[in-house]
Parts: sequence; C-alpha cells; structure tokens
Amino acid sequence: MEKKKKKYILEMNERQARLLSWVCDTFPRMIEGQDFAFRDLFESAWEKRCKEATGKMMDDEFEGGWQKMRDDAETFCKEIKKRFWDLAPNANYGIHYDDTADIIWDVYRCLRHELWKNNPNRSNMTVDSENPSFSIGSEPLIKVTSKDE
Repeated sequence: MEKKKKKYILEMNERQARLLSWVCDTFPRMIEGQDFAFRDLFESAWEKRCKEATGKMMDDEFEGGWQKMRDDAETFCKEIKKRFWDLAPNANYGIHYDDTADIIWDVYRCLRHELWKNNPNRSNMTVDSENPSFSIGSEPLIKVTSKDE
C-alpha cells in the first residue's frame, strides 16, 4: 500500500514568522560557510552577556570592548571557515552547494515575500519584493499566506 503524502499547515503570529524567516536566512548561510552568519551569532551572544554584566549592550570595559570582540570573532570565523570548509577569507559556497540549505533558503524567500507584502512602508527596490516563482532546492516552494486575526 502506498503511503499517503501529507501537507503540514503552520499558523503563527508575525513575530514567530519573522523569527522563522531569520532562521531560514541564517542557517543556510552557515551550511554554505558564509562566515558573517557565524560572526553575527558570536556578536549577539557577546552583546547579551555584556548587557547582563553591565546593563549596556556595548561597554568598553567588558572583556576588552566591542571592537576586540569583533576582531576575535573575525579571527575565529576565518579559522572555522578554513578548517571545516577549506575556504579562504571572503569566499563561500552559495546556492546549489547543499540541497538542505537550498530548500531552507526557498522557505525563507517565500516567508520574506509575504512579510514584505504586509509592510505598509515597503519598497519595491528590495529582494523582499521578489515573488519566488521557482524553487532552488529539490522541493516545491511553500505557500505562505496571511490573514487578520
């Protein structure tokens, strides 16, 4: 007997949609060795620790300050990139490097477009205005709609 295919339907609020969009933007970049995705996570973690310790997101007294942390993050990213992707600084893999990353990227493209459509101050001069018409990964594009609560 053939197994029936299923479709999964998610309902979420705008904040959840934006967070999922951010994850779907960031994670493929990490898979593809784009070091700034790692650097951004390192910076966020440091800023959170700094705020907990000093009450400010950036404090020159905390662990040598923001610029030292940024320099350290850049160094770590270069080392990670070379060690695990064998990539030089400023190099990265892009689409078609990894199908999982491509599928997640497609989810991001569809989510960001729906979020863009609901922005009353939107600009047409942005990648968010792209209405994806084809899939980069091996799965079909997801369908994203929104409705008023």
